[in-house]
Parts: sequence; C-alpha cells; structure tokens
Amino acid sequence: MRAHLVKGLVLAGMVASAPAQAGATLSMTTGLDYSSGKYGSASTTEIWYVPLIGRLDTGDRQFKLTVPYVRMKSPSGGVIIGYDANGTPIRAGVGMPVTESGLGDVVASATYALLSRPDVLLDLTAKLKFGTASVGKGLGTGENDVGTVLDAYFPLGKATPFLTLGYKMPGDPPGQNLHNTRQAGGGVAYKVSDRWSTGAMYDWRSAASAAGSPQRDLLLYAVYKPVPDWKVQAYASKGFSDASADYGMGLMLSHGY
Repeated sequence: MRAHLVKGLVLAGMVASAPAQAGATLSMTTGLDYSSGKYGSASTTEIWYVPLIGRLDTGDRQFKLTVPYVRMKSPSGGVIIGYDANGTPIRAGVGMPVTESGLGDVVASATYALLSRPDVLLDLTAKLKFGTASVGKGLGTGENDVGTVLDAYFPLGKATPFLTLGYKMPGDPPGQNLHNTRQAGGGVAYKVSDRWSTGAMYDWRSAASAAGSPQRDLLLYAVYKPVPDWKVQAYASKGFSDASADYGMGLMLSHGY
C-alpha cells in the first residue's frame, strides 16, 4: 500500500474489501515507492520509500503495522508546507539540495468492518503515526499524528466503485502550527480475471499548513496474483497541485500466510 500508498490509502482502495472470513490470516508486503515534485518551488524533491508492512486479518477486523525506510533528496531549510503520499513532510526549502536517509515514521492502524453486505461494504480505520523519523534529517516532524478513514465499497459484478472520507490531526513540531486535514476520494476497482485486477482513484486532501495548498492526486494501478499466496501491485500517480508530487510510481510484493 502506498500508505496515503503506502498512500495511507493508496492502495487501500486498490482491491475492494471482501465479506469477513472465519479464522486469521497474516500477510507481509514490501517494495519501492518513488515520487518527484517541485511542490511550488524552483527545486525538485525526490523521495524513495521502502516499507515493510505486516497485516493481520481476523474476522471483521484488520490490523496493520508499517515500518519504512526513507531516502529523500530536497532543498535544505524552510517550513513544512505539506506531506507526500506516504506522510513524509515536504518543506519549502531555499538551500542547496541535500540527501538524507533513515527510518521513516512507523504507522499502526486498525480497521473494523462496519457493514458487509453483497451491495455495500463499510470499513472504519483508525491510524496512529509515531514520530520515529529523524527531525534533524528532515525525514519527519518528531510528533505523533492520529487520524481516521471511512471507506465505502459498492460491488457491481466485476466492477467495484468506492468512496473514501478521512480526517487527520497532526502533532505540531516546535515553531509550527500544522492544520488538521480532511480527505475525500473515490474511484473504481475492476476484476479482469482471477489473477488480474486494475483500477483508478482520485484523492483530495486539504492544506496541511498556511504556506501549503490542497493535494490533488490521480492514481492508476494493476494487481497480479501469479499464485494464491503472492500478489504484485504496480501503480503510477500524477499530482495536480503544488502540494502534490509531479508524479510517482511504485511496485509492491505481498505474500500471505
């Protein structure tokens, strides 16, 4: 998942939820997410994001833990104007480009299936981002963030339209006042065959600071299951605001147990 991919949502809407199953299943996901953008400035910020994601599904509940490695090349200095798709803070830097890397912000989430019917599914997710990324390197704010997301799925044969609403309350780093942000999005997932699925989603997020602007992103994806326990997810995104990356792409590999 690009946890906003892993987009905290991207790729939450990639494959529609299924009705709750008995027993518990565990899956692990890793891969590479890359994004590049100027974010309204004259200099380009590049971010490589490598997550290790553990996911436990048990009945109508899902628990997820994301531990990422981040490598970022960006201008030094400046204040936070927003976040990239994975929650890494973007700064309006004015200094020379520098490259930093290390542990990113660890994210834990819990999802509960509020409703599981043949024509509609509702999932409610609570998220907690721990401020584990280095503040000195500019990889994080050092503060904890909390948020919630409501996902609605509407199965229609092979196609599943979906909608997303979310709210995030970030912790304020010293000297800055970050805004609580709202999220809205939607798209459609399409099951091509038992092995292939594809889809698209559009995501909007309100400005994270007075110096920033709302994020607007379009994401296209494809999922391939060569065998039942393995899944490959590829995606590409395009930003349509100064707060979004100009473009992004990623490849994720998942294994179920």
